[in-house]
Amino acid sequence: MRRTLKKLFIMISVSAAIYGCAAPPLPDLVWPEPPDEPKIKYVRSYKGSSDFSGGGIASDILLGGEAGTMLKKPMSVFVGNDSKIYVTDTANSDVFIFDPKKSKMNTLAGMGARIFYKPIGVTADTDGRVFVTDSQVDKVTVLSPSAKIIGYLQPDEPFKQPSGIIADSVNRKLYVTDTHNHNIKVFDLDTLKNTGTIGKRGKEEGEFNFPSHLGIDKKGNLYVVDTMNGRLQILDKEGKFIRAFGQFGDAPGMFARPKGVAVDSEGHIYVVDAAFNNIQIFNEEGQVLLAFASYGSDRSQMILPAGMAVDNDDYIYVVDSWNRRINMFEYLGEKAKARAAAPVKK
Repeated sequence: MRRTLKKLFIMISVSAAIYGCAAPPLPDLVWPEPPDEPKIKYVRSYKGSSDFSGGGIASDILLGGEAGTMLKKPMSVFVGNDSKIYVTDTANSDVFIFDPKKSKMNTLAGMGARIFYKPIGVTADTDGRVFVTDSQVDKVTVLSPSAKIIGYLQPDEPFKQPSGIIADSVNRKLYVTDTHNHNIKVFDLDTLKNTGTIGKRGKEEGEFNFPSHLGIDKKGNLYVVDTMNGRLQILDKEGKFIRAFGQFGDAPGMFARPKGVAVDSEGHIYVVDAAFNNIQIFNEEGQVLLAFASYGSDRSQMILPAGMAVDNDDYIYVVDSWNRRINMFEYLGEKAKARAAAPVKK
Protein backbone atom coordinates (compact mmCIF):
# COMPACT_ATOMS: atom_id res chain seq x y z
CA MET A 1 0.00 0.00 0.00
CA ARG A 2 2.77 2.42 0.91
CA ARG A 3 4.59 1.72 -2.37
CA THR A 4 1.37 2.36 -4.29
CA LEU A 5 0.80 5.66 -2.52
CA LYS A 6 4.43 6.69 -3.03
CA LYS A 7 4.24 5.92 -6.74
CA LEU A 8 0.92 7.80 -7.00
CA PHE A 9 2.46 10.82 -5.26
CA ILE A 10 5.40 10.80 -7.67
CA MET A 11 3.06 10.52 -10.66
CA ILE A 12 1.01 13.47 -9.42
CA SER A 13 4.18 15.49 -8.87
CA VAL A 14 5.39 14.69 -12.37
CA SER A 15 2.03 15.57 -13.89
CA ALA A 16 2.03 18.88 -12.06
CA ALA A 17 5.55 19.60 -13.26
CA ILE A 18 4.71 18.78 -16.87
CA TYR A 19 1.12 19.95 -17.22
CA GLY A 20 0.77 22.50 -14.47
CA CYS A 21 0.56 26.23 -14.97
CA ALA A 22 3.76 27.68 -16.35
CA ALA A 23 5.62 29.84 -13.88
CA PRO A 24 6.40 33.41 -14.94
CA PRO A 25 9.92 33.85 -16.33
CA LEU A 26 12.55 34.70 -13.78
CA PRO A 27 14.39 38.00 -14.11
CA ASP A 28 17.82 38.02 -15.72
CA LEU A 29 20.80 37.87 -13.40
CA VAL A 30 23.62 40.04 -14.73
CA TRP A 31 26.94 41.51 -13.62
CA PRO A 32 27.58 44.33 -13.08
CA GLU A 33 24.08 45.29 -11.97
CA PRO A 34 22.15 48.14 -13.61
CA PRO A 35 22.60 50.96 -14.37
CA ASP A 36 26.04 49.71 -15.50
CA GLU A 37 26.23 47.89 -18.80
CA PRO A 38 25.99 44.13 -18.14
CA LYS A 39 28.97 41.98 -19.12
CA ILE A 40 27.96 38.57 -17.71
CA LYS A 41 24.54 36.91 -17.68
CA TYR A 42 23.44 33.73 -15.91
CA VAL A 43 21.90 31.23 -18.36
CA ARG A 44 21.09 27.92 -16.63
CA SER A 45 22.53 24.96 -14.73
CA TYR A 46 23.15 21.28 -15.52
CA LYS A 47 22.70 18.59 -12.86
CA GLY A 48 22.22 15.28 -14.66
CA SER A 49 19.85 13.22 -16.77
CA SER A 50 16.82 15.08 -15.39
CA ASP A 51 17.90 18.14 -17.40
CA PHE A 52 16.67 16.37 -20.53
CA SER A 53 13.92 14.09 -19.18
CA GLY A 54 11.17 16.72 -19.48
CA GLY A 55 9.79 16.40 -15.97
CA GLY A 56 12.69 17.12 -13.69
CA ILE A 57 14.03 14.83 -10.99
CA ALA A 58 10.64 13.28 -10.17
CA SER A 59 10.15 12.31 -13.82
CA ASP A 60 13.65 10.88 -13.95
CA ILE A 61 12.90 8.63 -10.96
CA LEU A 62 9.55 7.54 -12.36
CA LEU A 63 11.10 6.69 -15.72
CA GLY A 64 13.76 4.58 -14.05
CA GLY A 65 16.64 7.03 -13.77
CA GLU A 66 19.55 5.77 -11.68
CA ALA A 67 21.19 7.71 -8.85
CA GLY A 68 24.44 7.65 -10.82
CA THR A 69 22.90 9.79 -13.55
CA MET A 70 22.94 12.87 -11.31
CA LEU A 71 26.09 14.76 -10.42
CA LYS A 72 27.35 14.15 -6.89
CA LYS A 73 30.75 15.78 -6.61
CA PRO A 74 31.71 17.44 -9.91
CA MET A 75 35.30 18.58 -10.21
CA SER A 76 36.28 19.78 -13.70
CA VAL A 77 34.48 20.74 -16.89
CA PHE A 78 35.47 20.92 -20.56
CA VAL A 79 33.41 21.91 -23.61
CA GLY A 80 34.32 20.46 -26.99
CA ASN A 81 33.98 22.02 -30.43
CA ASP A 82 30.81 19.93 -30.84
CA SER A 83 29.31 21.69 -27.76
CA LYS A 84 29.40 18.52 -25.66
CA ILE A 85 30.01 19.29 -21.99
CA TYR A 86 32.36 16.87 -20.19
CA VAL A 87 32.28 16.83 -16.38
CA THR A 88 34.42 14.72 -14.03
CA ASP A 89 32.68 13.48 -10.89
CA THR A 90 34.86 12.08 -8.13
CA ALA A 91 31.97 10.69 -6.04
CA ASN A 92 30.48 8.82 -9.02
CA SER A 93 33.97 7.83 -10.26
CA ASP A 94 32.76 8.78 -13.70
CA VAL A 95 32.71 11.42 -16.44
CA PHE A 96 29.36 12.91 -17.44
CA ILE A 97 28.75 14.02 -21.03
CA PHE A 98 25.94 16.54 -21.58
CA ASP A 99 24.88 16.99 -25.20
CA PRO A 100 22.56 20.04 -25.36
CA LYS A 101 22.21 19.83 -29.15
CA LYS A 102 20.72 16.33 -28.93
CA SER A 103 19.05 16.95 -25.55
CA LYS A 104 20.63 13.93 -23.91
CA MET A 105 23.20 12.96 -21.32
CA ASN A 106 25.49 9.97 -20.97
CA THR A 107 28.47 8.93 -18.90
CA LEU A 108 31.66 7.14 -19.82
CA ALA A 109 30.68 4.35 -17.43
CA GLY A 110 27.30 4.14 -19.14
CA MET A 111 29.17 3.74 -22.44
CA GLY A 112 31.20 0.88 -20.99
CA ALA A 113 34.26 2.63 -19.54
CA ARG A 114 33.89 1.76 -15.85
CA ILE A 115 37.57 2.29 -15.17
CA PHE A 116 37.95 5.43 -13.04
CA TYR A 117 38.55 5.87 -9.33
CA LYS A 118 39.02 9.61 -8.79
CA PRO A 119 38.78 11.40 -12.14
CA ILE A 120 39.94 15.00 -11.80
CA GLY A 121 40.59 16.60 -15.19
CA VAL A 122 39.08 16.03 -18.62
CA THR A 123 39.67 17.36 -22.12
CA ALA A 124 38.94 16.30 -25.70
CA ASP A 125 40.62 16.98 -29.02
CA THR A 126 39.12 17.78 -32.41
CA ASP A 127 39.20 14.06 -33.28
CA GLY A 128 36.79 13.37 -30.43
CA ARG A 129 39.31 11.53 -28.28
CA VAL A 130 38.76 12.04 -24.55
CA PHE A 131 41.59 12.35 -22.02
CA VAL A 132 40.94 11.86 -18.29
CA THR A 133 43.32 12.28 -15.35
CA ASP A 134 42.80 9.94 -12.39
CA SER A 135 44.68 11.14 -9.33
CA GLN A 136 44.02 8.05 -7.21
CA VAL A 137 45.83 5.66 -9.55
CA ASP A 138 48.17 8.25 -11.12
CA LYS A 139 46.98 7.58 -14.66
CA VAL A 140 45.83 9.55 -17.69
CA THR A 141 43.47 7.50 -19.85
CA VAL A 142 42.90 8.07 -23.57
CA LEU A 143 39.50 7.03 -24.93
CA SER A 144 37.86 7.00 -28.34
CA PRO A 145 34.64 8.99 -28.97
CA SER A 146 32.71 5.78 -28.23
CA ALA A 147 34.52 5.36 -24.86
CA LYS A 148 36.82 2.55 -25.96
CA ILE A 149 40.19 2.65 -24.20
CA ILE A 150 42.94 3.63 -26.61
CA GLY A 151 45.68 3.55 -23.99
CA TYR A 152 47.38 5.46 -21.19
CA LEU A 153 49.87 8.30 -21.33
CA GLN A 154 53.39 7.12 -20.50
CA PRO A 155 55.47 10.00 -19.08
CA ASP A 156 59.26 9.75 -18.78
CA GLU A 157 58.79 10.31 -15.04
CA PRO A 158 55.79 8.58 -13.38
CA PHE A 159 52.81 10.80 -12.58
CA LYS A 160 52.16 11.83 -8.99
CA GLN A 161 48.52 12.89 -8.78
CA PRO A 162 47.90 14.28 -12.27
CA SER A 163 45.07 16.81 -12.22
CA GLY A 164 44.58 19.49 -14.87
CA ILE A 165 44.68 18.61 -18.57
CA ILE A 166 44.16 20.56 -21.79
CA ALA A 167 44.54 19.67 -25.46
CA ASP A 168 45.89 22.13 -28.04
CA SER A 169 44.61 20.62 -31.28
CA VAL A 170 46.08 23.44 -33.39
CA ASN A 171 49.67 23.02 -32.21
CA ARG A 172 49.18 19.27 -31.58
CA LYS A 173 50.15 19.39 -27.91
CA LEU A 174 48.64 17.93 -24.78
CA TYR A 175 49.47 19.38 -21.35
CA VAL A 176 49.03 17.64 -17.98
CA THR A 177 49.66 19.16 -14.56
CA ASP A 178 51.64 16.63 -12.54
CA THR A 179 50.64 18.18 -9.23
CA HIS A 180 52.88 16.39 -6.74
CA ASN A 181 55.86 16.53 -9.10
CA HIS A 182 55.24 20.31 -9.36
CA ASN A 183 55.52 20.44 -13.14
CA ILE A 184 53.66 20.26 -16.44
CA LYS A 185 54.11 17.24 -18.69
CA VAL A 186 53.90 17.92 -22.45
CA PHE A 187 52.80 15.23 -24.92
CA ASP A 188 52.60 15.10 -28.70
CA LEU A 189 48.91 14.91 -29.58
CA ASP A 190 49.56 12.63 -32.57
CA THR A 191 52.00 10.10 -31.08
CA LEU A 192 51.04 10.62 -27.39
CA LYS A 193 54.76 10.59 -26.60
CA ASN A 194 56.09 12.67 -23.69
CA THR A 195 58.07 15.42 -25.44
CA GLY A 196 59.05 17.55 -22.48
CA THR A 197 58.48 18.84 -18.97
CA ILE A 198 57.85 22.44 -17.92
CA GLY A 199 58.96 23.76 -14.54
CA LYS A 200 59.98 22.44 -11.17
CA ARG A 201 59.10 23.20 -7.57
CA GLY A 202 59.78 26.78 -6.56
CA LYS A 203 58.57 30.37 -6.49
CA GLU A 204 60.50 31.85 -9.39
CA GLU A 205 59.18 32.50 -12.88
CA GLY A 206 58.17 29.24 -14.54
CA GLU A 207 58.37 27.30 -11.26
CA PHE A 208 55.35 25.83 -9.50
CA ASN A 209 54.06 24.79 -6.11
CA PHE A 210 51.28 22.21 -6.55
CA PRO A 211 49.98 23.37 -9.94
CA SER A 212 46.41 22.33 -10.74
CA HIS A 213 44.01 23.64 -13.40
CA LEU A 214 44.99 24.57 -16.95
CA GLY A 215 43.60 26.82 -19.66
CA ILE A 216 44.64 27.77 -23.17
CA ASP A 217 43.93 30.70 -25.49
CA LYS A 218 43.60 30.91 -29.28
CA LYS A 219 47.31 31.77 -29.59
CA GLY A 220 48.28 28.54 -27.85
CA ASN A 221 49.42 30.28 -24.66
CA LEU A 222 49.09 28.10 -21.56
CA TYR A 223 47.49 29.33 -18.30
CA VAL A 224 48.55 27.48 -15.15
CA VAL A 225 46.93 27.83 -11.74
CA ASP A 226 49.99 27.81 -9.47
CA THR A 227 47.87 26.86 -6.47
CA MET A 228 50.15 27.07 -3.46
CA ASN A 229 51.99 30.10 -4.80
CA GLY A 230 48.63 31.89 -4.99
CA ARG A 231 49.07 33.05 -8.56
CA LEU A 232 48.37 32.40 -12.22
CA GLN A 233 51.25 31.86 -14.63
CA ILE A 234 51.06 32.35 -18.39
CA LEU A 235 53.45 30.47 -20.69
CA ASP A 236 53.79 30.45 -24.47
CA LYS A 237 53.27 27.29 -26.52
CA GLU A 238 56.95 26.40 -26.08
CA GLY A 239 56.60 26.61 -22.31
CA LYS A 240 58.47 29.91 -21.93
CA PHE A 241 57.34 32.26 -19.18
CA ILE A 242 55.31 35.29 -20.28
CA ARG A 243 53.92 36.73 -17.05
CA ALA A 244 52.37 35.91 -13.70
CA PHE A 245 49.86 37.74 -11.55
CA GLY A 246 48.07 37.30 -8.23
CA GLN A 247 49.03 36.69 -4.63
CA PHE A 248 47.35 35.35 -1.51
CA GLY A 249 44.86 37.78 0.01
CA ASP A 250 41.20 38.78 0.10
CA ALA A 251 41.25 41.98 -1.95
CA PRO A 252 40.09 42.16 -5.59
CA GLY A 253 42.73 40.64 -7.87
CA MET A 254 44.10 38.41 -5.11
CA PHE A 255 43.47 34.70 -4.57
CA ALA A 256 42.61 32.52 -1.59
CA ARG A 257 41.88 29.12 -3.18
CA PRO A 258 42.32 29.52 -6.96
CA LYS A 259 40.82 26.71 -9.02
CA GLY A 260 39.63 26.70 -12.63
CA VAL A 261 40.92 29.02 -15.35
CA ALA A 262 39.72 29.80 -18.87
CA VAL A 263 40.06 32.47 -21.57
CA ASP A 264 37.33 33.86 -23.84
CA SER A 265 37.61 34.87 -27.50
CA GLU A 266 38.47 38.47 -26.58
CA GLY A 267 41.37 37.50 -24.31
CA HIS A 268 39.67 37.98 -20.93
CA ILE A 269 41.03 35.61 -18.28
CA TYR A 270 38.60 33.98 -15.82
CA VAL A 271 39.79 32.47 -12.54
CA VAL A 272 37.57 30.59 -10.07
CA ASP A 273 38.20 31.00 -6.35
CA ALA A 274 36.70 28.34 -4.07
CA ALA A 275 37.07 30.53 -0.98
CA PHE A 276 35.47 33.63 -2.49
CA ASN A 277 32.80 31.50 -4.24
CA ASN A 278 33.12 33.65 -7.33
CA ILE A 279 34.95 34.14 -10.60
CA GLN A 280 37.29 37.05 -11.19
CA ILE A 281 37.88 38.40 -14.69
CA PHE A 282 41.28 39.84 -15.65
CA ASN A 283 42.65 41.50 -18.74
CA GLU A 284 45.72 40.17 -20.54
CA GLU A 285 47.99 42.21 -18.27
CA GLY A 286 46.53 40.70 -15.11
CA GLN A 287 44.41 43.68 -14.03
CA VAL A 288 41.14 42.66 -12.40
CA LEU A 289 38.07 43.91 -14.30
CA LEU A 290 35.05 42.31 -12.63
CA ALA A 291 33.92 39.55 -10.29
CA PHE A 292 30.64 37.66 -10.55
CA ALA A 293 28.58 35.08 -8.61
CA SER A 294 28.41 34.69 -4.83
CA TYR A 295 27.99 32.19 -1.98
CA GLY A 296 24.74 30.24 -1.86
CA SER A 297 22.47 27.70 -3.55
CA ASP A 298 20.14 29.97 -5.50
CA ARG A 299 20.37 30.58 -9.25
CA SER A 300 23.93 31.52 -10.26
CA GLN A 301 25.27 31.13 -6.72
CA MET A 302 27.98 28.65 -5.79
CA ILE A 303 29.54 26.83 -2.87
CA LEU A 304 33.06 25.50 -3.35
CA PRO A 305 33.32 26.11 -7.10
CA ALA A 306 36.10 24.22 -8.86
CA GLY A 307 36.86 23.82 -12.57
CA MET A 308 35.62 26.01 -15.39
CA ALA A 309 35.58 26.31 -19.18
CA VAL A 310 34.65 28.83 -21.87
CA ASP A 311 33.34 27.51 -25.18
CA ASN A 312 33.78 28.86 -28.71
CA ASP A 313 30.66 31.01 -28.36
CA ASP A 314 31.85 32.64 -25.11
CA TYR A 315 29.48 30.74 -22.86
CA ILE A 316 31.04 30.13 -19.44
CA TYR A 317 30.70 26.89 -17.47
CA VAL A 318 31.62 26.70 -13.78
CA VAL A 319 31.63 23.61 -11.54
CA ASP A 320 29.50 24.28 -8.45
CA SER A 321 30.72 21.32 -6.41
CA TRP A 322 28.67 21.59 -3.23
CA ASN A 323 25.43 22.25 -5.13
CA ARG A 324 26.17 19.33 -7.47
CA ARG A 325 25.77 21.23 -10.72
CA ILE A 326 27.40 23.13 -13.54
CA ASN A 327 26.41 26.79 -13.72
CA MET A 328 26.33 28.29 -17.21
CA PHE A 329 26.84 32.00 -17.90
CA GLU A 330 27.22 34.10 -21.04
CA TYR A 331 29.86 36.73 -21.72
CA LEU A 332 27.95 39.59 -23.34
CA GLY A 333 30.71 40.55 -25.75
CA GLU A 334 30.92 40.72 -29.53
CA LYS A 335 29.71 37.15 -30.09
CA ALA A 336 26.67 37.65 -27.86
CA LYS A 337 25.84 40.90 -29.68
CA ALA A 338 26.09 39.09 -33.02
CA ARG A 339 23.70 36.38 -31.77
CA ALA A 340 21.25 38.99 -30.58
CA ALA A 341 21.38 40.79 -33.93
CA ALA A 342 20.98 37.64 -36.02
CA PRO A 343 17.57 37.15 -37.68
CA VAL A 344 15.24 34.70 -35.95
CA LYS A 345 14.92 31.40 -37.84
CA LYS A 346 11.34 30.52 -38.73
